[in-house]
Amino acid sequence: MSITTKLATVFSSLFIASALVFLEAPVAIACSPAAASASGVSHGSTIYSGSVTVCVGMQSTNPAPQNPATAPKPSSGITIKPVPKPAPCPTAAQRKQMPRSADAAERWVKSLCGSPAKPVAKPAAPVKPAPVTLTPVATTYNSAAVSFSPNPLRATVYPAAQFAAGDTLSFSSNPSLHYGSQLVLGRQAEVQFSPAWLGWQFSDGPRLQGVDTKRSFDSVGRYQAWAIANYFVSYRIIGESAWVAVPGQISVLSNVIDLDATQKIPQVIPSPKKPLLVGGYCSQSPSSWGCLP
Repeated sequence: MSITTKLATVFSSLFIASALVFLEAPVAIACSPAAASASGVSHGSTIYSGSVTVCVGMQSTNPAPQNPATAPKPSSGITIKPVPKPAPCPTAAQRKQMPRSADAAERWVKSLCGSPAKPVAKPAAPVKPAPVTLTPVATTYNSAAVSFSPNPLRATVYPAAQFAAGDTLSFSSNPSLHYGSQLVLGRQAEVQFSPAWLGWQFSDGPRLQGVDTKRSFDSVGRYQAWAIANYFVSYRIIGESAWVAVPGQISVLSNVIDLDATQKIPQVIPSPKKPLLVGGYCSQSPSSWGCLP
């Protein structure tokens, strides 16, 4: 990797870190070029303020343009001297004395001129190599983040929020396993919220555990109740990663139920009826013997 490419990568990393300043450090590091996978995609997550943030980063590399190859040209500063041609042997005057026999003529030429000289190769002119220009690889890095929040938690009371002191009330809520999905940099990011714990908090102090619970209020007065749910969170980038657990949990508060405990009215039990002996129909003759006034 050339120095220019290294500097480009460093500057790109600084730009991504500054762009993700609103996220916590683990997410910024996870979505930096140094954390990119073989496919050039990096991802991370963090829990903050009741929601989970998922970050995706993508690195792309553009190859450098190829310069067309040109044939090297010889240097103009080199002078090649011509090689002089040898004089003919035998000369025209000597050929008049050549024997008539072929064998004798061959021996006569060898004795006179010697063996024929081998041709001398011309020295090759040195060629300067063409200058090579190294173009750094262009690397770009983009990142984006999306946030997910769990579904609202709903709390209810039965039979009614106004009741007589001492009555038993039933409280219930609706935590559930649910999912969220959003597109980020063209990739589908999914988040799973899984219930981890649920409890109830009451304004007079008690804290009970469970999705559904029961309790009574013995004193007359006004009270409040609300549910608390904790969720495990995991996320995945479809086509890039399996489900990844996010460290920590998300707490969700339900709506607040206002309760009114009133004075319990004692029940009046009527006295049982008894048969009486009378002297006639009391409705017709109220003054008859035995009739009550």
